[in-house]
Amino acid sequence: MELYFDTAATTPLLPEVKDALTAALDTYGNPSSLHHKGVQAEKFLDAARKHVQRVLGRPDGKVVFTGCGTEANNLAIRGVAKRAKARGKHAVTTQIEHPSVLETFRALEREGFEVSYVAPQADGNVAVQDVLSAVRDDTFLVSTMHVNNETGAILPVAEIGAELSKRPRTVFHVDGIQAFGKIENCARTANADLYSVSGHKIGAPKGVGALFVRKGLELEPVLYGGGQEFGLRSGTENTLGIAAFGAAAQAATPRQNWPAMQSLMEQLLDGLQSIPDCRVQRPVMASPYIVSVSFPGLKGEVMVHALESQGLFVSTGSACSTHHGQVSDSHVLKAMHKPQVEITGTLRLSLGPRHTKADVDQAIQIVREQTTWLRNLL
Repeated sequence: MELYFDTAATTPLLPEVKDALTAALDTYGNPSSLHHKGVQAEKFLDAARKHVQRVLGRPDGKVVFTGCGTEANNLAIRGVAKRAKARGKHAVTTQIEHPSVLETFRALEREGFEVSYVAPQADGNVAVQDVLSAVRDDTFLVSTMHVNNETGAILPVAEIGAELSKRPRTVFHVDGIQAFGKIENCARTANADLYSVSGHKIGAPKGVGALFVRKGLELEPVLYGGGQEFGLRSGTENTLGIAAFGAAAQAATPRQNWPAMQSLMEQLLDGLQSIPDCRVQRPVMASPYIVSVSFPGLKGEVMVHALESQGLFVSTGSACSTHHGQVSDSHVLKAMHKPQVEITGTLRLSLGPRHTKADVDQAIQIVREQTTWLRNLL
């Protein structure tokens, strides 16, 4: 038995993606070549771009393919910063962002930029007014995530974006990696100028992402070379990965999936809350794909291995916060001022469209049995 409840970290390949990869295997031409082989490869890119753009809900602007979501975030933030000299040197983000955003801003600070980090509310979400209050006349960029990858909080990006649209000198970037393929028309909903996404969160292979760039918005590239991807991401395109990403986007049905995921999440929450000493970290506005739970007195990494022994795969939080077996405390839960005993004992369970009610029941039972067993050992 295998119960994979770590879809916020990555997802298995969809059958449609495997088919697309097989179909593209013999399309070995360079998309920049003028001959027939190059034209064939370029057609794969064009088709994938359209599929990604459909899920974003933004037929305007450009979809720039990147090597991953981290690169898309870097291109967005650094690409705006390099052109921001005339607008100012101040940016705004939040304390609960993904490391690929936070570390990029910290690098900018070392280069002389000033960054304001907005604190979350007690439930893990961010208040619109707190973000807007941090914006100044010299603010060139505001960057927030759409869905938090640890707590599932759905940030009020639509409201933030609507207000920032009245400030044409301030660019709005949204990290939509946990929203793409899950929230209908995610980039349009966010009112974003820039919107980052990743393929392996929705059933495509690792190694491909994309950045939506609003029409008329100028960015400075992070990579220089042959000028591929509208001059914003030089380097021969990963035709296989992009074709697979396009197939995953084509298969995405966020509107149809949302009610089913809500039902599964309610079932999961009811079951988890019935377990003794289980505390659910659940924002008021939250994604039905992600939940964070804490078992004070237990250690997250110990629970992960205990659950794995019974075929249940979960995580302690962001996969990008775990390196070479070393687990660091969640900066998100710290920003929420959670007690250390809760932070240490936190697990993240994340759902996907393949899960069933029976899967959820089994997962709850395994969590109940293994946490009880671990407490009895103390």
